[in-house]
Amino acid sequence: FVWEGFRLLQENVQQQGWRTYLYDAEQPYTPVASVTGKGESRQVWYYHTDVTGTPQEVTAADGTLVWAGYIRGFGENAADISNSGAYFHQPLRLPGQYFDDETGLHYNLFRYYAPECGRFVSQDPIGLRGGLNLYQYAPNPLKYIDPLGLTATVGRWMGPAEYQQMLDTGTVVQSSTGTTHVAYPADIDAFGKQAKNGAMYVEFDVPEKSLVPTNEGWAKIVGPDSIEGRLAKRKGLPVPEMPTAENITVRGEKINGEIEAKC
Repeated sequence: FVWEGFRLLQENVQQQGWRTYLYDAEQPYTPVASVTGKGESRQVWYYHTDVTGTPQEVTAADGTLVWAGYIRGFGENAADISNSGAYFHQPLRLPGQYFDDETGLHYNLFRYYAPECGRFVSQDPIGLRGGLNLYQYAPNPLKYIDPLGLTATVGRWMGPAEYQQMLDTGTVVQSSTGTTHVAYPADIDAFGKQAKNGAMYVEFDVPEKSLVPTNEGWAKIVGPDSIEGRLAKRKGLPVPEMPTAENITVRGEKINGEIEAKC
């Protein structure tokens, strides 16, 4: 296997040749094609995916259907059909997952995933920082993905405008200082007493590398307007950008001075 960072780039099978995967430029875990070869021969195959980037069909260059799957929401493949007259190797499943035909599990980089029950078979390697459910894939697999099997769930009290902006942009909102503070791991009681009436407590997933731990139970996310961002720009270094926010969920509200949690 050959990897490009955390993404599968190529696999080489002795006496069978090699297969190189090509991905969407804007959705880095969505395959668009693969190229197979052995000796001097080359052949291109095209992937047809659903909204999450999970392959549903593969066709040859002339449009002939060579593989079709019926991959359910949490990744179980209820049908694996090769229409080319011969077996077609298609191991890609949910974004970032590779089907292991010996175990029936999906390799998800940091751990294995069991598609028949929609859960990982081992705990999240980052512990409770990834959320209270250590085996969860995603609450809604038609909307959210976890290509690394590794997410960090954080929490933050915010107003309706910030919440709506997160939904609209899919990114964490930069504060006026350029630094956004979050409860890490997520905790509804963190800053709950200080939150204003009408504020909502929101939990969301961010790349762990975007978090800078501060005090116990807290972390900060630095943006381009932060002190760190301005210094980086001045020195000609990479400027930090606000990270993506996924699985954005309202977990509570402050009403009449009381915290009301939501399931």
